[in-house]
Amino acid sequence: MAHHISIDIKEQFSITKRQKQFLLVIVDYFTRLVELFPLQTTMADVIANVNIDEVFCRYGMPTFILSNNGPEFIADLFTETRKALCIRRKLTAAYHAQTNMTERVNRTLKLQIRIYAQQNHQLWDEEIQKLAFTIRTSVNETIGETHVFLNFG
Repeated sequence: MAHHISIDIKEQFSITKRQKQFLLVIVDYFTRLVELFPLQTTMADVIANVNIDEVFCRYGMPTFILSNNGPEFIADLFTETRKALCIRRKLTAAYHAQTNMTERVNRTLKLQIRIYAQQNHQLWDEEIQKLAFTIRTSVNETIGETHVFLNFG
């Protein structure tokens, strides 16, 4: 994960016991590696900190971030942080969200979380990394490898 990443916020989740309600979805364009982060809020400072601490420090600095025009992604704080780190932004076309690679992941997650949430809708945030694991270790039909293999060998 590095050169070009796509980010999005998935909403409409049940509030969990740990007060998580949103899901930050980050996908690497080359390897299709997925990172998922349950959030209490979608404030720009929270998203910027998650990106820095959990993504950039682990995988390196991306050259581009693709996102929609959500308020959390165009907020001054997020924009200034991105500029300070020399990361360029690309926006998805209005009414054409499928250009953002996270949309495919969101469709997959929606089904998986719905199945899991039938059992206990207040714990989805505690199980989300297991769902991410299944995505990361599944062979991608387009690239013919798992996302983990392409990132870590």
